[in-house]
Amino acid sequence: MKTIYKLIFIILIATTFVTCVDLDIENTNDPDTEEVLSTAEGVKDLAGGLFNKWFNSEQHNYGSPGPAMWVMADWGTVTFANYATKDMSEEPRIFMNNTSSYGYHATIRNFWRNMYSVITSANDVIRAIDGGVEIGDNGDETMMVKGMAYFMQGLGNGYIGLVYDQGFPSDETTNYETLEVSPYSTSISMAISQLEKAIEIFDNNTFILPQEWMNGSYSNTYMSQLAHSFIARLMVYSARNTTESDAIDWQAVLTHAQAGITTDFAIQGDGNISNRKWMSWYKYYMARPSWGKVDMRVVHMLDNNIPANWPEGGISELPNDGIINSPDLRVFTDFQYDAANNRPERGLYRWSTYRYARFDSYINNLFFAPVVMMRKAENDLFIAEAFARLHQYDNAAAVINAGTRTTRGFLPAISNDPDEVNNAILYERTIELPLTGMGIEYFDMRRNGLLQDGSLLHFPIPAQQLEIMLMPLYTFGGINPQYGVPNQDVSINGWYTP
Repeated sequence: MKTIYKLIFIILIATTFVTCVDLDIENTNDPDTEEVLSTAEGVKDLAGGLFNKWFNSEQHNYGSPGPAMWVMADWGTVTFANYATKDMSEEPRIFMNNTSSYGYHATIRNFWRNMYSVITSANDVIRAIDGGVEIGDNGDETMMVKGMAYFMQGLGNGYIGLVYDQGFPSDETTNYETLEVSPYSTSISMAISQLEKAIEIFDNNTFILPQEWMNGSYSNTYMSQLAHSFIARLMVYSARNTTESDAIDWQAVLTHAQAGITTDFAIQGDGNISNRKWMSWYKYYMARPSWGKVDMRVVHMLDNNIPANWPEGGISELPNDGIINSPDLRVFTDFQYDAANNRPERGLYRWSTYRYARFDSYINNLFFAPVVMMRKAENDLFIAEAFARLHQYDNAAAVINAGTRTTRGFLPAISNDPDEVNNAILYERTIELPLTGMGIEYFDMRRNGLLQDGSLLHFPIPAQQLEIMLMPLYTFGGINPQYGVPNQDVSINGWYTP
């Protein structure tokens, strides 16, 4: 049996609708697939559901690596075991249990499945259009649908490249029978190319996406800006270490970020009703009271007098009982003092004096509030960092001083000193961007060589997939034992070694 035959088979089990047009496989889940793809309505409906599929994977807690990456980055901390957060935040770090019997295998398995469901369905949409299907009156919606399909190809392949060490990058021309596994960089390169195709369509066609596609009104102009920002994300966040970060084409990052979003990208939440489609469980669980806390590493960034690790002697050893003393006004708007902790048997290193409160309005409004996916500040900081990497420190400082550092933090402006600029970028990214896009904190720590020693630098192909493909099981991470190549698969010389 061909490798990709097995790949598609597992995706078919996990999803409600993917193609089998180019594979000689009977799709018992949906025998009318070919008929649906032959109609304008069917192709449009398929394209219209792609972003929601991606959203519900990227913004979920169960079946997503997001919570595990959040604690591995030492941005957040929990004393619970859900979503592999306890295992992935052990100190010293332990390796990822990549077996299909592992209780939290869904952490990486479901995300893998869902991204490939998005990719293969987007491929189907483009194949159908290239095969002659026209959508709308006289075909006037055809290019809108095709542009969205390219956009979702890019997000699907791109996030496989961000999260996993290997993948099966594909597009509408791919022969699934001969497709073989490739390193993450191949998925990233293909994703960027697909997003660029989407941009070309968005820039040359005028439309407003149907409201239900992204639960809001999004024009072709905004979609072009969003695609540029996602390209910047993929280029920057795909680096696994400082060497790869240095090798990024920062001029290209600057070009894309300058063409990127000028307002926050947020999806309107539709509450906690049973038929909701647009809810972020990821934000809810990582930030909700009595659940997620802010790691002491971040508390220390806000107040250097407070140690970056919980003291063995308890809160009495923390200056001012661990209350932050900082000129950054975001301490009062985004953070809440909370010295209550539990489960000491799971390690006092998980304890903290603060929780993240910036999303309280979202939680308290029963999720009828915008779900922020990408802040304008993130895009601005791509611009600032690109300027800094290109040694244009005057420009970098100007971007930082016009941004959230002063508009929200009310901190003093910085000079054009390289160290001051670089420190400000890292600080702003840490304080301003948490719990927006999945994995941002982890990707930042990874590319800057800061992940705690023993943290895995990417996830392996899920065990269930490897078993079906008859490939040997493998994994990454840990201190003793440690799996993976140091500084390529597993972190060494990070910010902290227990």
